[in-house]
Amino acid sequence: MNETQTASGQRWNPLTRIAFRFAFCYLLLYALCCGNATVWKTIPFVGDRIELLFWWPWRHAAPWFGRYIFHLTGTSARLHLGVSNDMALVYISVGLMFSTALVATLVWTLVDRNAVSYPRLLLWFRFALRICIGSSMLIYGMLKVFPNQMASPSLAVLNEPLGNTSPMTMLWTLLGMNPLYETLCGSIEALCGALVLFRRTALLGALLTAFVVSNVVLYNYFFDVPVKLFATHLLIMDLVVAAPDFPALFRFFWLHEPVAPVTAWSPWSSAQSLRRERLLVAVGLAVALSYRVYLLAPITAHERASIAHPNALTGLWHVDTATQPYLTADGLPMVALSLEPNGRAMLRDTQQTLWRAVATYNDSEHTVQIQPIGVSQPTLYSVTHPDRTHIVLTPLCGQRGVLTLSRIPTPEHYPLLERGFHWVNEWGLER
Repeated sequence: MNETQTASGQRWNPLTRIAFRFAFCYLLLYALCCGNATVWKTIPFVGDRIELLFWWPWRHAAPWFGRYIFHLTGTSARLHLGVSNDMALVYISVGLMFSTALVATLVWTLVDRNAVSYPRLLLWFRFALRICIGSSMLIYGMLKVFPNQMASPSLAVLNEPLGNTSPMTMLWTLLGMNPLYETLCGSIEALCGALVLFRRTALLGALLTAFVVSNVVLYNYFFDVPVKLFATHLLIMDLVVAAPDFPALFRFFWLHEPVAPVTAWSPWSSAQSLRRERLLVAVGLAVALSYRVYLLAPITAHERASIAHPNALTGLWHVDTATQPYLTADGLPMVALSLEPNGRAMLRDTQQTLWRAVATYNDSEHTVQIQPIGVSQPTLYSVTHPDRTHIVLTPLCGQRGVLTLSRIPTPEHYPLLERGFHWVNEWGLER
């Protein structure tokens, strides 16, 4: 690929050219293959499969490197998706992408020594990153618009001693305690994603996204939320997209000088092609939003209905006996089960660690299906009630054993949920 000087005679210095080649190779590799919220997830029905296809080489290479180069064993030596995006093998796969990008940059530099700049390729690169940033912000934004990412405080957490909770659980409980706050945060994230996608608002969207994602990155690092790797890359991509406009922004905001737009935001040049771009982005945005609503609206409606009319099994349950231990994703036996009012569930293992799960009830058939996050196959149980404070779960399929559980008494009222908002406070309520 050999691009000559721009029409204005601009020539990039050697370090800029090398930095662009590396950023182009590495960030596009990550954007297409990171195994998290990529552009593929906005494609209805087949997006997840396409993403897994692109991630396939790294997903299979990382375990080999982890086992034979880094000598990983146990849990860290296998992928267990759905629980954390900062697993050791994910770091190794990203390291492999980084190394691949270094080699590609070296080869590109040797082969393309005569190029002085890449103006056209820069436009396509920024456009591709904008698609990735916009889709990611829309995905995470819609997860909050329909308050699904941070659920309302669970019974398990409400009855946990405050000092026993993890930093992430504290953060998630705070953000999920008021669904309207979560919805407002999600609306801002979705707005950032939409602004980034259109060329006239792309710079504004990139700056707002940098502000919002910087806060997310701080949350992830200071509260130990296991999405540090992706959030950091999303911020880097956003800064790379806005970087060509930094000199003009500096002159305008710091030196108070009038400046004109110095960079283009579209790889298309003619007016007709720009109209096609706007139409393409608008249609893609509408499809992406409609798809997220299609996925999330029924989940939110089901959770609200469950909260309004909780199932009779809702509550905390202690495992009294088990013909075979119910193993959590980390291989430890479950000792307690929390069936939440919103239809979710949490499992507690022998180390007092909580595991998120989904519980699906069928009252007419007296069954409940439980699937912990990180466990590939759910288990369907028939439910019997020896008395009001005990239940027996008998598996109808799979290799699970029979579980006998007793109800754990819980408070009828939780000030955390019931205090609400007060305009006038004579004293700050501490308890």
